[in-house]
Amino acid sequence: MIDELRTLAEAAGREILSYYRSGDWSVTNKADDSPLTQADLAANLILTTGLAKLSTDPVISEESDLRTFGTSRRFWLVDPLDGTRDFVAKLDTFVVCIALVEDSKPNLGMIHSPVTGETWWAKKNLGAFGPNGARIGNERKHTTDLLAAGSRSIPTERMTMFYEHFQVSDVVRFGSALKFCKLAQGDFDLYPRFGPTHEWDTAAGQIIAEEAGCKVIDLATQAPMTYGKPGFLNRGFVASRADLDIVGELHRRGMTGPSKTS
Repeated sequence: MIDELRTLAEAAGREILSYYRSGDWSVTNKADDSPLTQADLAANLILTTGLAKLSTDPVISEESDLRTFGTSRRFWLVDPLDGTRDFVAKLDTFVVCIALVEDSKPNLGMIHSPVTGETWWAKKNLGAFGPNGARIGNERKHTTDLLAAGSRSIPTERMTMFYEHFQVSDVVRFGSALKFCKLAQGDFDLYPRFGPTHEWDTAAGQIIAEEAGCKVIDLATQAPMTYGKPGFLNRGFVASRADLDIVGELHRRGMTGPSKTS
């Protein structure tokens, strides 16, 4: 199925690029004030139609009507254009995300960068693989000079305190799930997110990170993030190298309460 998924992701990527390069698109705001473009919708049609031909499992997308979702133990989670704000701002870091969830956990994930043509993917117990097809892993074990991936939003006071407490020496910002790929291949040590996200933002990235020897831990449960939650909403989380006990340290210091921002 990996080849078929890559074909779908690349087709969606080409469609996104056709809008990106032509400039023939406009922006509207959804109910949650997030941006929506014709590129989002065109990529969504390619992915949802294609996945429906690959399997009978339900397809849940950022652009889906979530009321149609049943109680399936296995389903697809799709973000056809993750990082729409980057797309609108003419930044090249937007991606296509596809994940297969089984029994509340991501079992397969793929992230494709339309601009660079790079693709990362992972399958449970088979490993994570990078753009050149080789297996990837985070080899920064025991490195104390911590590097973080972050969102493009302005850091809150809480996030600034986090960086200071863990002595993070540098933060590189991306507006998409590309953060998980960079963590997985060892460019960073951690990616904290205190604010809410949706499950389609994280499922593909989580399995890629986990299969690369990292972990993605829910701040509330102190366990790996799960999927199929009400409204497909995530709480805060920290993705990191497996040897770092970031969430445990946050709990010991009482720093894991809910946040409305990143």
